[in-house]
Amino acid sequence: MLIAVSRSYNSGMQFSIPDPRAFPAYEGSAPNPLIDLSLASLAAEVAVIAEKKETELRERMVAALCASAVAEIDDAMTRSPSLAVLRMLTRVLAHAQVDAGRLHSGASDLPTTVFALPVVIVAANSSPLQVPGALPNIGEFVELMKANGALRGNQTFTLSNALTSANALSLAKLPSTLAWWQLEQQSAIAVEKSSLQLPANQESVFLRFIVGTALAGPSVDLLNEKDTGNWGMPFTQAFAKQLGGGALSLLAMPRPPRAPLAALYQGRVAQREVSLQLFATNAIRKFRSSVGEPEAVISAHRTHAGAGSGGEVRLSLSNPFDEKGAEGFRAELFPTDRAQDVVTLMQNLLAECHVENVTVLADVFPDVDPETSLPFYFRADALEEMTQRALRLH
Repeated sequence: MLIAVSRSYNSGMQFSIPDPRAFPAYEGSAPNPLIDLSLASLAAEVAVIAEKKETELRERMVAALCASAVAEIDDAMTRSPSLAVLRMLTRVLAHAQVDAGRLHSGASDLPTTVFALPVVIVAANSSPLQVPGALPNIGEFVELMKANGALRGNQTFTLSNALTSANALSLAKLPSTLAWWQLEQQSAIAVEKSSLQLPANQESVFLRFIVGTALAGPSVDLLNEKDTGNWGMPFTQAFAKQLGGGALSLLAMPRPPRAPLAALYQGRVAQREVSLQLFATNAIRKFRSSVGEPEAVISAHRTHAGAGSGGEVRLSLSNPFDEKGAEGFRAELFPTDRAQDVVTLMQNLLAECHVENVTVLADVFPDVDPETSLPFYFRADALEEMTQRALRLH
């Protein structure tokens, strides 16, 4: 299927969807040393020079975090002139937080490893409910993780009982997190608890983090596990036992522990993936039980005007015999994301669900349909008309 007017192709044809985000022009604007170092590292033709510039970038971020002065980092993130620069800043910041925490705590023969455990939670209840933002017996999780070889079999770690949100790892709060590296092993990190607010009769997907500390030798990496191994299932069962029950349906899916900001990036992607799976399976089942096979459209959207704007990749499901508008899912693009990776995630899921008619649009579209003032979703049977509303980027 080819729609020449919008340069739209089906999923069988290989091309890269455009990134819908708009990055501001940097040349001629006020300089930012972090952006300059990122550009120099990316442009370096010799690996040694690239590494040197990245090291300077990391050291400058460490100094900023230790001084509780994140304005320069915030400005660099906001004014990143390209996705490559934004991804570098984001990646290096994750390492800088760890470096700053260890520097803040001082020298030690057994340095503290601070980690966060991302937990994606799918929950539903027949009536509105607030699920507490803390685990009643955190010791049970510590013991089952130790018994099943978590953190490469480390036996000297502890966990906070708080279920904390992504807000605890926001840029403004990063300087305060450096104190986490100073705690003695017997002490649990004090972080803000974040409860789960459930509406009635609706499955909701939440992202929470459990923060912990461990002691290990300077050369030992406790956070390189690719999956949850033998402790994942016991963790899920214990979580449901402690917070579930009654009419509350609750499924907790932990991800491997990572350094705090790396856990944030991993957790956001995991939450989006689970949310997409939940949306797609429910919507496809509804179409097939009522009007027949759904048709899918994947499109890129700029979420607000101007330089430094955000972006989303959207999945629209519709059927020509269903007069309602399309069912839609919005996948926000995070600083670590490439738009094409999100498209591939959607295509793979649709293939697993045996959805055959999938169209990927090769233009960037606005956030809102100007005729309806609603989020822009596509019907597969009205593409030629709808794709005329693509943004003119050049």
